[in-house]
Amino acid sequence: MKIRQSLKQLKINMNLGLGKIAPYTHFIPEGFRKKCAEWLIHITTPRPRVRTLPTPYMKGKNPEGINLFGFFMAENGLAQGVKMYAKAIEVADIPHAFLNTDFITWLEKSDLSYKDRLSKRAKYGINVIHINPDQWFDACIEFPRKTFDFHYTIGVWLWELEIIPKEWEKILPYVNELWAPSEFIASALRKVSSVPVEVIPYGIDVPVEPGVTRKSLGLPEDAFLVLTMYDSRSYAARKNPQAAIKAFAKAFRGKNTRAVMVIKINNPTPEDLAMIQETMGDIPYILIKEKLPKAKLNALIQLCDVFISLHRSEGFGLVMAEAMMLGVPTIATNWSANAEYMNDQNSCVVNYDLVPVKGQYQYEQDGYRWAEADISQGAEYLIRLYEDEAYRTQLCARGKKWMEEHYSVEACGAKIKQRYQQLLGELSQ
Repeated sequence: MKIRQSLKQLKINMNLGLGKIAPYTHFIPEGFRKKCAEWLIHITTPRPRVRTLPTPYMKGKNPEGINLFGFFMAENGLAQGVKMYAKAIEVADIPHAFLNTDFITWLEKSDLSYKDRLSKRAKYGINVIHINPDQWFDACIEFPRKTFDFHYTIGVWLWELEIIPKEWEKILPYVNELWAPSEFIASALRKVSSVPVEVIPYGIDVPVEPGVTRKSLGLPEDAFLVLTMYDSRSYAARKNPQAAIKAFAKAFRGKNTRAVMVIKINNPTPEDLAMIQETMGDIPYILIKEKLPKAKLNALIQLCDVFISLHRSEGFGLVMAEAMMLGVPTIATNWSANAEYMNDQNSCVVNYDLVPVKGQYQYEQDGYRWAEADISQGAEYLIRLYEDEAYRTQLCARGKKWMEEHYSVEACGAKIKQRYQQLLGELSQ
């Protein structure tokens, strides 16, 4: 225990040190900065990076149930994903323990919704670890060895391209199975995995903070609001907000309309702000830079007339799914995971060309490609949604109905329970 505490304190000190030099490194691309920081921590952390493999699963060694690991107190994409699985496991009434991974010291931990439901130890025989392979050992070293010995371990890995990074393959021996929230990710995993890969879609839950209005958010009450949103620290090149902003400008520049673009951006850089100003010019737009609690953010989405994402690739596309569940017409690139729940009957799907990634993402590898959306078609959809209220109303109803039928918490819980019961049967043989 003392060793683990010392390692954690070392990492805290390292991150504090990196924070002090941040003002001098802002000009370096964030992805590269992150890699340098991880490398520095790696070489100064006195522990083995590769653990010995856990002892294989043993029938009857642990009670039946699921231990779910992940960022329960954070609010990033991985954190939202693990909490969606957690709600589904609760709804499915599966015996469970929720364990918080707390190894990233700089990650904001402001979500206390699961604080009273977190466990200190893994109580059951099946582990579901909602952590990507590049952070696998950092997460697992937080827990004693017995957490993994004699357990059946499932990894939940999220990725946004058709080819899994080579670096991730070294973690495959540590898992007995993989889960993915989309077939897009699962297909990429199956190309390299020798263990089963199951698709367990997220169950979308969109609580809305009561009393939030356009007026309370500083939004014009009579405008036609088109929302796009992203976090500059979450690989903006993949989210491609500039394409959505260009589509809006193309649709409404020089026209006397009620259309106003709402750009919700976390952690904006001077480059982001300059890009927005240059693209929009004198076209009306509202910039929201403050971080909003999730329920308030859901209210913002619901209060807008359209959500648009001309992303280059998505592993699931959570905000698009949430917008549809909230009954907001959604425009998005018709490629990657969101194409599994979006079609021309329930949303506005935009054509694209597949292009090489060319070093704009986390890893550089032969064959990496993603989509470049048709901005002109995105603009045409915006004009149609603005002018055709009946079409807009139709999409609202169809999108919401589709998501409620196929991507509810109950639907996710049923998927997890089905696989869980299959596993119990397989492991008892």
